[in-house]
Amino acid sequence: MRRLIIPLLTVAMALAVLPAATAEDYHIVNGTPAAEGAYPWAAAFLFSNVQGCGGSVIAPNWILTAAHCVADDRGQPSVTPPEATFRVNTTNWTDGSGELLTAAEIIIHPAYDALLTNNDVALVRTNEATTVTPVRLAGPDDLALNAPPTQARVIGWGTIGTDQESSETLLQVDVPVLSDDDCRGRGVPQLVDDTMVCAGEPSGDPNNPANDSCQGDSGGPLFLDGADPVQFGIVSFGGECGVDSPGVYSQVTTYREWIDGVVGDQIQPGDPDPGPADDQPDGAEADPVRILGGDGDDPVANAIAVSQLVFQTGARYGVLAASNNFPDALGGSALAGYYGPLLYVDAQGNLPQATMSELLRVLAPGDTVYVLGGEAVIGPEVAAALAAEDFNVVRLGGAGRQQTAALVAEAVNQEANGGGQPPFDSVIIAYEGNWPDAVAVGQISAWWGIPVLLTPTDTLGGPARDYLLANEPSTVVVLGGTAVIGESTRQEIEAITGEESLVELAGAGRHQTSAEMALLNRYELFPENVSVFDFEAEPEVIVVANLRRDDAFAHVLAVSPLLGNFPGAFATVDGDAPVAQEVLDAVCALDAEVLAIGGPALVTDAAIAAVQQASAGQGCAAG
Repeated sequence: MRRLIIPLLTVAMALAVLPAATAEDYHIVNGTPAAEGAYPWAAAFLFSNVQGCGGSVIAPNWILTAAHCVADDRGQPSVTPPEATFRVNTTNWTDGSGELLTAAEIIIHPAYDALLTNNDVALVRTNEATTVTPVRLAGPDDLALNAPPTQARVIGWGTIGTDQESSETLLQVDVPVLSDDDCRGRGVPQLVDDTMVCAGEPSGDPNNPANDSCQGDSGGPLFLDGADPVQFGIVSFGGECGVDSPGVYSQVTTYREWIDGVVGDQIQPGDPDPGPADDQPDGAEADPVRILGGDGDDPVANAIAVSQLVFQTGARYGVLAASNNFPDALGGSALAGYYGPLLYVDAQGNLPQATMSELLRVLAPGDTVYVLGGEAVIGPEVAAALAAEDFNVVRLGGAGRQQTAALVAEAVNQEANGGGQPPFDSVIIAYEGNWPDAVAVGQISAWWGIPVLLTPTDTLGGPARDYLLANEPSTVVVLGGTAVIGESTRQEIEAITGEESLVELAGAGRHQTSAEMALLNRYELFPENVSVFDFEAEPEVIVVANLRRDDAFAHVLAVSPLLGNFPGAFATVDGDAPVAQEVLDAVCALDAEVLAIGGPALVTDAAIAAVQQASAGQGCAAG
C-alpha cells in the first residue's frame, strides 16, 4: 500500500471527492521492468505470502520500510513477525528466486503519527542474514538529495488492479525531487519540511498520469541511482497517483541517527528518537486542522472527508444513515467507530454519487454496508443500488428508533466478538427524544465500541429492556440527569443489571454533559484499560464540534470514526458563543492535537483557538 492521503490544511482543510479506483490507478506509474540483479537489496514485503509493501536491505539482518505497513490507524502494531516475510535479490517475488527472509522483530518509529502519516518509518529485524550488499542510506553529507535538481528513482511491486493483485515484476520509474514550497503548491499542504521529501510532477489528467509511485509501493526506496545507489526516501503517501499531487516520502536523513541506533543495538525499541525527528511540533503546538468537504457546511461531504482521512487504506464495512433524520442514526457511533466510515444519504433520501464512490473506494465487493433505519427513512432503491455494486446490504431498521438502536447494538456485539456480551461488558443508554448526548458520547462509544441504546424519560423502553435482559452488562452508562433519564427508569435498569451497575454522565447542559464524558474517558476509562490494550492512556486528539445547530448531529456523528481510531475527546461549541468553561477544563493541558469538524459556520476560528490554548494548559483549570 501507499497511503492515500487527502490534503490537510492548517486551520482550513478541504477534501475533494475521489473517483472510484480503476485498473490503471495501481502500479508504479509509467514504470518499466527492472533488469535482473539491478537492485538485489530491494525487498518485497509479503503479508501471509501476499505482496503488500516494499522495503530495502540496510544491514544483513535488517529491512527498512514504512510504519503504516505494519501499524493500524491507531498507530498500534497490525502485523506480527510470523505474518511478515521478505523476498530479496529477485525481480519476481512469485517465482521462488532470490532469498526468503522471515521477521523476528518489527519496530515502529516511536513518534509515528498515524493521523498525519508523519515519521512513517519502521525497521524489521530478520531471522536470517541475507547475503546481498545493503543499500547505502543517506546521511548528513547527503542533505542536498532532498531538494531540486535531484532526479530520483523509485521501485516497487505495487498492485496493478482494483482486485489488489500485486505486480509480479519489480518496476522502476524516475521522478524529480521538488522543493518544499513547490510540493505544497502542488497539493500537499501538510508537508513537514524536516521529515518528508516530495517527488513527482502530477499531470492533473487522470488519462495521462505522470511518473509516480502508487499503492503497493509503500516502504520501498526513493534513491539516487548509480554504481553506489543512495536511498534518501521511503514511499509514504500521496493522492491519486501521478495526477493530483506528488508522492511523499519519509526523509531518511532525518531518521539516520535512530536507524543506526536501533540496528547497532544502541537504541531500544520504544526509546525516543534522539535525532531531528523528535524536534518537531506536536500535540497542542501543532497547527489546528479543519476536516471539511467543500465549504464544510454539508454533512454528506463532511462525512466523506472524515472517511477519506481515517480510512486511507480501506475499511472492514460501511455504515449508511440519513443526514437529516437523527433518530435511527444515533447508535451509529459504536458500529462505525474503528471498523468503518459513517456516511449519509442526502436530505431527500437519495444516495449521492460521491457517497457511493467513497464506499467503492474503502470497501471490496462482498463487504457489508449497514443501512440504519427502515425503508421510510432510507428507501429500497438505495439498498438496491448498493446491492448492484456487490455489497452485502444489512438493514438495521426496527419499528421505531428504540428498536433500531437495539438492532445496531446487537450488530456491534456481533462485529466485536461474534455476539453475546457487549464490548467491555458495558452499554450506554441515552434519551430518545434529543440527540446532543447520544452523539457526544461517540467519544466513548466509538473508541471502546460500547453500544448505545435509547429510552424514553419515565420508563425503560421495551427494546432497551430486552437488550439488558439478554446481555446483562455489568456497567450501564446513563446520559443526563433525572430530568432526561428519570428515577423510575434508573430503578428499572438496576433491577436488571444490579444496583452497582449505573454510571451517570450528567451536567447542567449539553456542553457540560459532553465535558463529563471527556473527563470519564480521560481519567477513568483510559487508565483502567491501558494495561489491557497497551494504548496510550491520554487522548491524542481533541475534536471541536458544534452541538447546537439543528443539523449538527450529522456532522458530529460522522466524525465518530476519527475518535474510534485515534483516542480523543470532543470539545463541543455553540455557534459564536464562547466555549463553555467546563469544556475547556475537560481538555485542559491534554497537549493533544486540535481538529475541528466543519467550516466556520459550524466552528469558529475563535473557538478553535480557545480549545488549542486549553490543550496547552492556558485559560482552563489545572489538567
